[in-house]
Amino acid sequence: MAKIASVPFVLMRGGTSKGVFFDEGDVPQDRAALTSFLLDIFGSPDKRQIDGLGGADKLTSKAAIIGRPIRPDSDVTYLFGQVGIQAPEVDFNLNCGNLTAAVGVYAIEQGFVHGADGNASVRVHNLNTDRIIRVDVPVTGGVPDVEGDLEIGGVPGTGAPISLDFSQATGAITGKFLPLGAAMTLLTVPGHGQFEVSVVDCANLVVFVSADSVGMRGDETPDEIDHNVDLKTVLNAIRAEVAARVGLEEYWRSRSVPSTPMCVVVQRPLTYRPYTGGREILATSIDLTCRQFSTGATSKAMAATVTACTGVACRVPGSVANRYLSDRASTNQRVSIGHPSGIINVESVVDTLDGNIRVGAAKILRTARRIADGKVYSKNSRRSA
Repeated sequence: MAKIASVPFVLMRGGTSKGVFFDEGDVPQDRAALTSFLLDIFGSPDKRQIDGLGGADKLTSKAAIIGRPIRPDSDVTYLFGQVGIQAPEVDFNLNCGNLTAAVGVYAIEQGFVHGADGNASVRVHNLNTDRIIRVDVPVTGGVPDVEGDLEIGGVPGTGAPISLDFSQATGAITGKFLPLGAAMTLLTVPGHGQFEVSVVDCANLVVFVSADSVGMRGDETPDEIDHNVDLKTVLNAIRAEVAARVGLEEYWRSRSVPSTPMCVVVQRPLTYRPYTGGREILATSIDLTCRQFSTGATSKAMAATVTACTGVACRVPGSVANRYLSDRASTNQRVSIGHPSGIINVESVVDTLDGNIRVGAAKILRTARRIADGKVYSKNSRRSA
């Protein structure tokens, strides 16, 4: 009987995402071979991912490849892969900020970084965007703290707060903070008309559009959006036009469900029921209502990178996000964003130096923890443990 190949793995939750973590030495280095490996391990393509570790949702079908630093200003490398569920694709063209919190914990637990008591700072080099994210992890006795008082919308219970700073991640996808050259652009979308959009590249590439302009209330559930074929067509058309404008047309055409650019639909603060149940989200407790759409579906929770980008976009005068921001948010650094599963806060500072926009802060708080570790068995017998 042939030996079944196995590979060590760690299952981690970071924020509202869950991912399978691998050491770079245990997986193929060639990107095509790595794609095949991940599809096999995750059980893709299959909408249930029944024959692998995938969670049958884009927030839980994610991979992280962790390695030794290759830059002197970093402590660890992190390659993110968004593993397709129904499409046999792995997207390496973006970073997952939620999992970045888990990378900080993983780096300490695996010995990449020594965790002194207090806050251990982990400089994470995201290989997808070639940017550094600073992750501050609370540590006791050399071990990352798990228990704490921070509550995250979309995650049951509470946990220890992990700080993520994306201020060094401007131009992550295109190399430019404002890829279209202005805070707001009147975008002509063939077959659909014109839309006022703001395209901002910080931690992730995001196109912001108002709910009013695409015929939304702004407080729709993910299911409501995903079942509205006409609305999804418009949102994807806007994303496709932006992709073409910023040089991502080839990438866009090569994917059946491209991740980049993300689309965030913004609205003034509204009162609504969270998708995951629980207490009503009050308009008075948030500064902006947002719905995030990409990879063919609406996110049940805001991505961390998209949250950081949204917080920064809110500080750019004339942007679509800034237009719908509450007056309260203009008097302090924190922006409270209402998303389908709850509220996420971002600390953002943007100023202008010598005519250039500079991001001084783009911080969010997440929780993370190790869920399981062991060996995952591959159907590909050519690799062995």
